[in-house]
Amino acid sequence: MSIQVAAAIVQRLGPCRIALHRTAHADFARELALLGCETVDIDARPEGRTAGFLQWRARDAGPAFAEALKPFAALDLLVLATAGQPRHPIEQALFDAGWRRHAAGMMASEYGAWSATQLPPVSYYARARADEGFSVLGMPGVAADAVIARYAVAAQHVRPGDHVLIDGEAPADGAAILAALSRAGRISRLDTEGGDTARIPDHGIDMIVAFEPPSRDDWTGQLAHHARILKYDGRLILGWRKAPGDNSRPADWDVLRGAVAQWLLPEMRYVQRAASRDLSGPHVIQQADMDQPIDGAWFIIMASANPLAGEGHGAGYDHPAFPRGADPLPTLVDFGAAYDNPWLYRVMVQMGERLGHDVTLARLAECVAEDSRGGSADQGAALAVLGYRILEMRRPDLVAPIVPAIEAYVGRAGGDAPAHVQRWCISLAFLAGRLCELTGERPRARRWYGHAARADWRGFSPLLATKSVAAAFFDARLCLAEGDLEAARASFSLGLETALAATGASHATGMGSPDRPLPFYMQELAEVIDMGSQCANALAHLPLWQRDPGLFWRQADVRRFGLASWARDLERENNRLRAA
Repeated sequence: MSIQVAAAIVQRLGPCRIALHRTAHADFARELALLGCETVDIDARPEGRTAGFLQWRARDAGPAFAEALKPFAALDLLVLATAGQPRHPIEQALFDAGWRRHAAGMMASEYGAWSATQLPPVSYYARARADEGFSVLGMPGVAADAVIARYAVAAQHVRPGDHVLIDGEAPADGAAILAALSRAGRISRLDTEGGDTARIPDHGIDMIVAFEPPSRDDWTGQLAHHARILKYDGRLILGWRKAPGDNSRPADWDVLRGAVAQWLLPEMRYVQRAASRDLSGPHVIQQADMDQPIDGAWFIIMASANPLAGEGHGAGYDHPAFPRGADPLPTLVDFGAAYDNPWLYRVMVQMGERLGHDVTLARLAECVAEDSRGGSADQGAALAVLGYRILEMRRPDLVAPIVPAIEAYVGRAGGDAPAHVQRWCISLAFLAGRLCELTGERPRARRWYGHAARADWRGFSPLLATKSVAAAFFDARLCLAEGDLEAARASFSLGLETALAATGASHATGMGSPDRPLPFYMQELAEVIDMGSQCANALAHLPLWQRDPGLFWRQADVRRFGLASWARDLERENNRLRAA
């Protein structure tokens, strides 16, 4: 077995005790040990929580395989490595021996590795409970694969701390899968919550996962209930199997999308189907364009509540990942105090959580930029979303109206502006520099970069220094292109000084409680240091510029600046190519 397989097992099960035939897998046992696992011989009959590892390469998956499973009978977990043997007899022996699928045994990206004839090279199982009733995790075959895959896809969209409600097929299994694959704060099932969404209070749920939800009146009426109980920044993942002629479900994709759009903002579509004409082969769940004519066995849509409906309801806002408690929230995450309408934050602002449909996101931001209170954090966030959308689309023709709006916003804010307004002023100044580069207005870009590089990030957080350091680096880049080596040196030096100042600042209050710090704080502080190291690297190698500018630039490695934006641009291009 390989180092990669050992790493994959630890990623799935965590560092743990693993029982295996040590003589047969001595090298593999060492790799597991180097990843923090305690390895024991299966013949030692280990006690306590233990995972077993069984490699099965024989073609015979009948009595011989059942016999090979017996030494693992007292263990909690099983990792099975196979090599293309027929799936059915292996699964039958596993389930007969009291095993069921592990709740984290299939991640969304792995669905295509399962087929009607073969298991993936490595599969995971857990000991079935004696009192367990019907369970998809206890079923063999591709029909169970499909249910598990849908919940695995849903898990990708659960936001940290979300209260998730499951309304639909295999709710107990869905809850187990979401608990294993997501950072949900709480998972409820409608079958244990009175069985009727009409009994659930308004605007109390962060996310609803509803595959084949039972229609208690009609499916559009159930959809209306879903919209009612979602928070103002909530999200719904809804799916129905295609069944022509069945009026209890949507007739086609356009009907479903149109009904959802009456209450929510459609943002993403998934299609579940066979990967080829061979229906016994691998299946996939893939994202599809909303308007793309594509066939599939299921209609699956993800939609968000419209956060504009939350205007005037900010007093009830509490971020599920950063709930209010006895101690004051760090300024970084006190969105309830910072925004006139804090329900906008996760839907419009937060990377990785905001609306997944670019056009809908831009329309929302446009509404907020025009209608929100001038100079508010809401308006600053909306301008940033719109500006970066223009930058991503490479549309210099759209820059003309946005840069003056940024200038007015920055000019309105004074030194005593609220912390999150200061945050947006610095971020927008850096963005304005990028937009001016897009239009070729280099002197104007330098002025904006200079503003961002010298702005006071201390009023918000040392993490905001990423924009100031980046602005100094980008300004130096323009100076080099213009042949002004000394101006470039000064900007690189400013970037380094800013990074050192941010690193040496006090982090005690901004990072949160020491026993439960903000999970992103140290990572983003490391980005400040990394950007500062790039400035230091550029200063150290600046003499190379006169010898060969390309040699110098290869040492400076600008890729680390704006890495997230570069990755999004690359992903967007890949999606375009896949769709084509």
